[in-house]
Amino acid sequence: MTPKEAFTRKKPEDGHLCTFGCLVYCHIPSEKRMKLEPCVGKGIFVGYNDTSKSCRVYIPMLRKAMMRRDVKFDEDGLSYSLVA
Repeated sequence: MTPKEAFTRKKPEDGHLCTFGCLVYCHIPSEKRMKLEPCVGKGIFVGYNDTSKSCRVYIPMLRKAMMRRDVKFDEDGLSYSLVA
């Protein structure tokens, strides 16, 4: 039971939260890509940022976790395999 639930006697709404480990598609800005390179990259959702409206995304091709704001979640799709 959360403190809010104990105070208001209602369950908090959690519909805006996304599934940990789901596949995400991150937009790559035009300054960081060449003309014929893709404008979207695949990643794995790792968590939320506490201080801003961004998400932490692990990008297997770079082997790094980055903070991204412009992501699309694919919770219904197949899970992403770390072995590429």
